[in-house]
Amino acid sequence: MTRVLLFGGSFDPPHLGHVEVPQAAMEFLSFDHVLYMPAFQSPLKGETNVDSHHRLAMLNLALADCPWASVSTLELDRGGTSYTIDTINALLGDYDELRLLIGADQWAQFQKWHHWEEVVKLANPAIMPREGFPVEDARLLHIASLTNTSTEVRKLVRRHSNIEGVVHPRVSEYIAQHQLYL
Repeated sequence: MTRVLLFGGSFDPPHLGHVEVPQAAMEFLSFDHVLYMPAFQSPLKGETNVDSHHRLAMLNLALADCPWASVSTLELDRGGTSYTIDTINALLGDYDELRLLIGADQWAQFQKWHHWEEVVKLANPAIMPREGFPVEDARLLHIASLTNTSTEVRKLVRRHSNIEGVVHPRVSEYIAQHQLYL
């Protein structure tokens, strides 16, 4: 029986919280795997800061040592606005159980999501705590909070500050090599 958590996002760039907290969620829920789904374009965010090929490369680098995780390019290949309900419908039947993994920041605006009621029915969300976003819901996981944000990482890079300990060293090298976020 394969139980999978679907974790989508811009990953612009992926930081250590994108790796450590989903793994903790998977273990807390006794799931088998985390399927990362980088969005081509999130409907509730502005344009991404770097092209999708960079975001995908960095996500693969961040997860290279994580046998419990894989990356799907379904939304990137589809292009356009990435609606979670479309992705869930495309994945139904591939796994014995599929749940959506989201941060408390996304839960705070969940009712703005396209067909959010259907998302709840098909892939009952599991909510990762995030500082500054209190959640009163049984779906909230009792695990460590997401503390880093991609926005903070981009600000650090623009200020030429050290991002060691915030992103995987391979991601840091990739950002420097490709001069991203400057």
